[in-house]
Amino acid sequence: MVVNSCCHRAYNIKGTEIQIKMFDDRIVFETPGDLPGLVRPENIRHTHFSRNPKIAQYLKAYKYVKEFGEGIDRICSELETKGCSIPSFHVDAFILKATLMAEWTSETEFDQPNTSKKEQGTTQKTTQKTTQKTTRKISVVQQKIVNCIIAQPTVSRKELANQVGDITEDGIKYHLKKLQQLGIITRVGADNGGHWEVGNLDV
Repeated sequence: MVVNSCCHRAYNIKGTEIQIKMFDDRIVFETPGDLPGLVRPENIRHTHFSRNPKIAQYLKAYKYVKEFGEGIDRICSELETKGCSIPSFHVDAFILKATLMAEWTSETEFDQPNTSKKEQGTTQKTTQKTTQKTTRKISVVQQKIVNCIIAQPTVSRKELANQVGDITEDGIKYHLKKLQQLGIITRVGADNGGHWEVGNLDV
């Protein structure tokens, strides 16, 4: 992320520099300059535009980057492989902000997404039990997925991606597989029309 910021910042903007801000739950990279060309927060992973081609050539020549235009996608792929959330991007005035969330779990339960107060009440005890027994073994993202399944057993990968946030459907697929390998969740029925069950909580 540091190399990417150095490569793509707008050097004509004076009075500010690249800033890396560390918080308890996240790291934020602030890079001067709006997104160039056709690049937008929603397509930044696969749409490439070199604002500073000479700097990019230098970084590649000295092996700071592997290939042109693959930095963000490689960052996201590496994070997904390790079971972490991918960065979120947004532009604030003329500053591009990339946020990487910390991967840790707490002893408190996560809020049930998209459920009524009555539904939350019926799943509260199960969620607390799940959180207490899985917090040391699974990531924050995986805990959120388990909570979503408890609230809605028929939830789809697309719905999980929307509810968890800052993750692709492929990332959800990866985490579901890991949770199945741990015996925490089980798929019952076909991909279409089936449902999830939360099984072994003693992990």
